[in-house]
Amino acid sequence: MAYWLFQGNPKYYRLIDAIRELEEIPWRVNRYNKQISVGDGVLIWLAGRDRGIYALGEISQAPQVLKTIPDLDYFIEPSQMSSKPQAIVKLTHRLIDQPLLYPKLKDDPVLRKLSIICKPPIGTNFPVATDEWQRVQALI
Repeated sequence: MAYWLFQGNPKYYRLIDAIRELEEIPWRVNRYNKQISVGDGVLIWLAGRDRGIYALGEISQAPQVLKTIPDLDYFIEPSQMSSKPQAIVKLTHRLIDQPLLYPKLKDDPVLRKLSIICKPPIGTNFPVATDEWQRVQALI
């Protein structure tokens, strides 16, 4: 089992609404698509001013090119829709009322090592270490 952080940008996608309203979210996988497997854990990260972890999930369908876009209504910027492989993330924990925000995470001795915190967050998919995943589980 592996763990991942998937980053969503509120300029392009209504992520909070999707977390609130959907059971599963298709997620574009630009990197690591051969390593991401069914059952892997996922941290859902909202980029921007209020950046942080807003949900947790599990890969329910391995990355593949989808024939239809089930979350089409959540896209603000249609150019962000693509024919690249997408993994389906089944949401297991919704944290939108009490997200784990960046200021708290950057001061945490374990979570400050998340790649999205210690490096410029360029991209959509990032690996998460087992100890980082376990620390998030302890905080929620």
